[in-house]
Parts: sequence; structure tokens; C-alpha cells
Amino acid sequence: MCVVGRDGSIAVVECKLASNGDRRRMVIGQVIDYAAAISMAGADAFIESWLHNTQTDLRVELDSAALATLRTNISDGHVDLCLAVDKIDDHLRQLVEYLNRVTIAEVRVTALQLSYAKHGDVEILIPTTFGGEIADAKARRSGRSTRWTVETFLAALGTDEDRSLASDLFGRAGAMERLGRKDPLWFGDSPGGGIYLQPHGLPFAPAWLSINKSGVLMVTGTWNWFGEILHHEGYGPLASLLQLDHLGGATGRPVAQFDLDGLWAAIIECGVAINEAFG
Repeated sequence: MCVVGRDGSIAVVECKLASNGDRRRMVIGQVIDYAAAISMAGADAFIESWLHNTQTDLRVELDSAALATLRTNISDGHVDLCLAVDKIDDHLRQLVEYLNRVTIAEVRVTALQLSYAKHGDVEILIPTTFGGEIADAKARRSGRSTRWTVETFLAALGTDEDRSLASDLFGRAGAMERLGRKDPLWFGDSPGGGIYLQPHGLPFAPAWLSINKSGVLMVTGTWNWFGEILHHEGYGPLASLLQLDHLGGATGRPVAQFDLDGLWAAIIECGVAINEAFG
């Protein structure tokens, strides 16, 4: 089972009965396997699968900030793990404590005990949790920021060339005439996520900048991200520049591959076009 929070958090839940002798060997492996599959498939595949299985479009249900956070969590593997059983024993507590000790601060590992009780015709499930305080303490000890700043983003880039390119784009965004109420840069909620470029401060960001695992500055179009403007024709020129189709997937491209003036012109054109009904 998978749960998506209104804030864009995501958790996978594996359920086992205490009477199931395989639970100690299997439950951990299964919940990690599910989380890995979600992250490896990517946010677009997850959102489409969610729509197919629940008839609920997360691009409509979640606001833009939460949707962006969900995408970041999936791409970075920040998927919480929950082990749901009818009894939390000492062995399971040890497993939860260990996993919280060896996983990163952005991944919470918890156990959920659902005890059954019945009074007359009333049936009750009584929840008890374990691991939440341990995960919170892990996050506090990590001391990691939960949001990028311009300074931390630039410092995380691997080359001076990419730092120069990012600084240039940030400066161009900040110098534009403000036509909307948004800030020209929207900072993602997780290190490893992105900084969203919002030309003229208009509501929908046409592109975001991120840093891949090699420290390379990447640019990604957002034509799959917002339900109100999904695959909007205004994304066409930007997608074409990125050698993609705005009706298909949105793969990140290294910024250094492009002429910066041409890339910025395409981002501005796209931003105006997709926001024309919302400016």
C-alpha cells in the first residue's frame, strides 16, 4: 500500500500478521523493494499509476508546492517506510531502530500496530506506533536544511561553469518585471530537489533547475506537473529546444549543453504562454 500526504510526502506500507512466520524476513525486504521501484520508475510513472488505480489525479488534488515536493521525494528516494502488523514485538522494534540509524534523515521508518477489539456489534482497530520519535531525532541530529538557498544550491554544484550558469539564470529571473505575485525563484523543500524558475513571478513555473548525482546543473520542463496546464501547447518551443515532446516525458538536460540566451528566451516564452489564463 502507498500513502501520499497533502504536503507531498510519500510512504509505502507493508502489512503482515504476527502469525506469519515470514514477516521478519520478508516485510523489510518488501517495503524497501516497493520504495525502490517507485523511485526508479520516476514521478511521472507514479502519478500515472496512481490515476489508473484510484481514478484520482494527483496533479489536480495536490497544490503546486505539494506536487513539486512529491516529485522531489520520488526522484531523491525520500520514501518513508511503514511496517504494519498486529503486534510490535522486540525484534521488530530492533529492526525499526536499526533502519532509522542507517538511513538518511529524509526517510522515516516506523511500525504501526493495529490491535483488534470487539464490543458487542462494534469492531475497533486500535493503532499504536513505534519509531516516529526516533525518526524525528534522526532528522534533528542531521542538521540538514530542508530548503535550498541560492548559496547552498551554488555550493552543491560540481563545477565553476555550472555555478556561473546558475548564477546567471538566477540573476535574469530576479531582474525581470514582476507581473504576478510569485517570487521569481521558488525553492524546493528538499536538498537534491530543484529551484523553480518563475519568469515575471507568474503562477506556474515553466522549468526547474536541479543538481544530479554527479553535481551537474540540470534543467527540466514542467509540462507533466500541473493538472491545470498539463501538456499545454505553450510548452512546445521549450520542449523542442530540450529535444523532447511536451506531450511525453520530461527528462532533465544539462544546462551547459545549451546556449544560455536561447534557453532563457524559451523559458520566458513558455512561462508567458502557460500562464496566459492565470496571470
